[in-house]
Amino acid sequence: MKIYCLLQLLFLAVTAEESESPNIIVILSDDQGYGDVGAYWKPTESDTPNIDALARRGLRFTDFHSGAARCTPSRAALLTGRLGIRTGVVQNFDVDAKGGLPAEEETVADVLKRGGYSTYMIGKWHLGFSKGHHPLQHGFDSYYGIPYSNGMGCVDRTGSDLPSCGPCGTIDENIPMSGPPCFPDIALPLVGNETVLEQPTDLYSLSEKYVEHATEIITKSSKPYFLYMALSQPHTPLTPSKKFEGKSERGIYGDVLLEMDWIVGQVTAAVKKSNNSNTLIWFMSDNGPWASKCLFGGSVGPFIGSWQSNVGGGGSVAKGTVWEGGHRVPSIVYWPGVVEAGSTSHELTSSLDILPTLANIGRINYTSKRTIDGIDISHIFYGGEVPEDRVLFHPNSGAFGNYGDVGAVRMGKYKAVFYSGGYPDCQGNLGQNQFHNPPLLFNLEEDIEEKLPLNTNNGKSEAGKALKKILKYYAHFYEKLQEGGISNTTYEVDWSLRPCCNPNDEFCRCDNHWKEL
Repeated sequence: MKIYCLLQLLFLAVTAEESESPNIIVILSDDQGYGDVGAYWKPTESDTPNIDALARRGLRFTDFHSGAARCTPSRAALLTGRLGIRTGVVQNFDVDAKGGLPAEEETVADVLKRGGYSTYMIGKWHLGFSKGHHPLQHGFDSYYGIPYSNGMGCVDRTGSDLPSCGPCGTIDENIPMSGPPCFPDIALPLVGNETVLEQPTDLYSLSEKYVEHATEIITKSSKPYFLYMALSQPHTPLTPSKKFEGKSERGIYGDVLLEMDWIVGQVTAAVKKSNNSNTLIWFMSDNGPWASKCLFGGSVGPFIGSWQSNVGGGGSVAKGTVWEGGHRVPSIVYWPGVVEAGSTSHELTSSLDILPTLANIGRINYTSKRTIDGIDISHIFYGGEVPEDRVLFHPNSGAFGNYGDVGAVRMGKYKAVFYSGGYPDCQGNLGQNQFHNPPLLFNLEEDIEEKLPLNTNNGKSEAGKALKKILKYYAHFYEKLQEGGISNTTYEVDWSLRPCCNPNDEFCRCDNHWKEL
């Protein structure tokens, strides 16, 4: 059996070596939990049949983590392979942000473009949209999408959300000022390259537009391409189109999952119909589900963070936190003829690994003078493993603690939690803000719910030795931080910088004309 597996591994590796550089499609969902994909967690009928099919025909990662647990820093980490504490991108940018992803930060699009790839982006950017921070200034040949989250602007046809935001011009004094705001005075734009195409855009028809745009790229590209497709779903507001409305047992959230899954199915179908079958599709979520959205938010699956709920005074254990539900996400690679169908990897991996991995797959000799937190994991596609000493640093993404600071450290089966509390659950409970010294240590192989911290008082015990090792990694990370290249950005705002199709209109509404940014 071992000889057969080795021969198969060699065959797959040779196949990949001899073929041309593959087309690469990265599909990123927004706030989709580990428990929102049938291939990972199926308490009811699956709302993700197309994504499940990718898992059956490809490689499913079970221990894959986002580089942060919130929209903007997680996307910066994915594109650069670097933690926010290095790039300066540690929190979300507003619609009128002066700053964005710093110019000196190299993205996977920059790297692949140097290697001869055409580079395209569709969907949510959320890394700043002022001059110098646009996708076209970060390696992409073209851009089509919403510059930030689908809830960061008013629309004419609203969706389901908590709080429930009205159409443009609606101001509800009953909406609490704490928590996610509404944007009644700026319409949500749809942008093509540097031109506002629609404002407000229609969220109910956005999926069709994204599929049409992606299909054109897939069918017409004459050379290897990289398509980064950052979907709005299932982030609120929930806006399922009519053909998916009322179709899921889970209600409107499930309807939105079905529509998002349909996008994945359409992209996969377009690839199959294209002349070049050498195409890698990598699907993943940007972070865990948004707990404060209640029924309009997703599922963490088995990662329920019991310690926080039972001992830490409640609060979220999902998006924004360093609990597993905040950053452990679904991740699936489909690459026919290379990745073995129905395979599963339990290796410790991260979205930080995207850049070095895709650089290798694209046959690009990639080196960086700056510290890259991710590693090349392409060998896992052929049945390999990551180094035994792999360590992941999970940053604070808006819960208790400073933005970007290391809130938890993962080493093998052990996870040390330094910060807890500070992010709202469905009831608005934040839990107790706590810094743990020594940190809470969990054995995730035996305690996936993060329920019972291990006793580390005996430094000679296995748990005690593990904690000592983790603390050394933690100290070394901060000691060498400045040597790895540090960028800075600003979170200041300027209302004149908001994308605006018609400055003469109160909400920037378009009247059948386009506006250059």
